Amino acid sequence: MFKHILDWFKNSEATPQPSNDTERATAALMVEVALADDSITQDEKLALPEVLKAHTGLTTQECVSLIETAEQEVDHAVSLHQFTSHLNSVLSLEEKLELTTRLWRISLADDHIDKYEEHTIRKIADLLHLRHSEFMQCKQIALNAHE
Repeated sequence: MFKHILDWFKNSEATPQPSNDTERATAALMVEVALADDSITQDEKLALPEVLKAHTGLTTQECVSLIETAEQEVDHAVSLHQFTSHLNSVLSLEEKLELTTRLWRISLADDHIDKYEEHTIRKIADLLHLRHSEFMQCKQIALNAHE
C-alpha cells in the first residue's frame, strides 16, 4: 500500500490534490489504523475526514480525496516506516503526540478499540519515537474526550 501511495504522491497531477507530503502521510496512517481490523465501520468512515480535517486544516473534500486514495492503496502496503520517517523529520514532539491522539480517536469512532488497531497505533508510536508513557497518555486523552 505505502509504495503505491508514495508513487501516487509523486505522480498526483490528474486531479487537484493537496501537495503536502505531511498531510498525505498523516492520511495514510489514519486509514491504516481504521483498516487494522480488516474493515472500516460507518462510524470510522464518518470520523476519518473530520479527524484529518482537524489535524491538517484541509477542506473536507481534500480530506475525502486523500482518504479514498489511501483506501484504494491499502492492499499494497509494505511498511509504515516511509510515512513515519517523513513525519519524524517534520513534526515536533507535540505534533507527534497530537497525531497519535487523533489515531486513537479514529480507533474509538466505533466505540471499540480493536486489538489490531491498538497494535497498529503502537507500531506507529514506536516509529515516531514516542515513549510508552506518551503512547498511553495519548490513549487516555482520546478516551477522556470520547466519554
